[in-house]
Amino acid sequence: MIQLEHISQTYLTPEGKRFDALKDVSIHIRPGEIFGIIGRSGAGKSTLVRCINLLNRPTSGRVVVDGADLTAMSEEELRRTRRGIGMIFQHFNLLSSRTVYENVALPLELAGVGKAEIRAKVEPLLKLVGLDEHAHKYPPQLSGGQKQRVGIARALTNDPKVLLSDEATSALDPETTTATLQLLKRINAKLGLTIVMITHEMNVVKQICDRVVVMNKGEIVEHGTVIDVFAKPQSDTTKALIGNVQARDLPESIIERVRAARERRGGRDEAHLLRLSFIGGDVTRPVISECSRRFGVDINILRGTVDDLRGQTVGTLTVLVEGSREVYEQLVDFVRSCGVIVEELSDVD
Repeated sequence: MIQLEHISQTYLTPEGKRFDALKDVSIHIRPGEIFGIIGRSGAGKSTLVRCINLLNRPTSGRVVVDGADLTAMSEEELRRTRRGIGMIFQHFNLLSSRTVYENVALPLELAGVGKAEIRAKVEPLLKLVGLDEHAHKYPPQLSGGQKQRVGIARALTNDPKVLLSDEATSALDPETTTATLQLLKRINAKLGLTIVMITHEMNVVKQICDRVVVMNKGEIVEHGTVIDVFAKPQSDTTKALIGNVQARDLPESIIERVRAARERRGGRDEAHLLRLSFIGGDVTRPVISECSRRFGVDINILRGTVDDLRGQTVGTLTVLVEGSREVYEQLVDFVRSCGVIVEELSDVD
């Protein structure tokens, strides 16, 4: 559906220096999926999403949407193509002098659509986003979540195949964010839209996305399914972002307990710190108790989390294993044979 091929974006600063906002970025987004692009502020994610509809024309590279190369189009062809790409924003961009109905109808009015056809399009959209009873209210009379629903309805007026969401939940409270994401999931399922989510919040990604890329300083540093990225983060950027929702770093009080155990056992070879990640059905298997019985070792659970990611359960345990190096290595091999992801930690040395 969407192919970004070797996208680079270079600017000159006021001082005349070169700034690379995007560096050779390539992404393939499948039809009908919800795709996440995440990174900290300044990572290049908003610049990248604006390349998809060519609101931002890249310095180099190709943008192909539904088989059409946008970078090779004339301005008139590009205007027509953009009608099939909806976009919602962080700050809603509603006109306060127009009612909810009139805000949603605006793109159709600008396209010269008649009143009867506008009504036939707008009224079902307001019902879809749950605002049919608020059609004649003005934006100042709405909550933040309701304003964002107006923005979503407006983005759907031209029957787009693609919906771009640029930090659309950043201005919302957690409860409203969850409700908005649930609405987007329903729209994705009902209309078959391809949705691209730009966010700096891993909590948003884990609730809604199928796949995700992680960006840092204009480059992709990690990509994969949401489950794989959460369970097996590779880059420091990903680990830091996941840490915000999974509390991956150990508090000092637990670190002191680990150090005390190692001292008690006579050194680091006798006390081992592991992070275990379980996916799907493996979450319910009593792997820890199996290991304790099989190898005769003490296993102390220091921290645990369980997340639901797109209908699959991902559990993470941080444990301290006390035993000889030989037994420990056998235990790790056994745990991995059970389908558990094992990460050996050294952050208490």
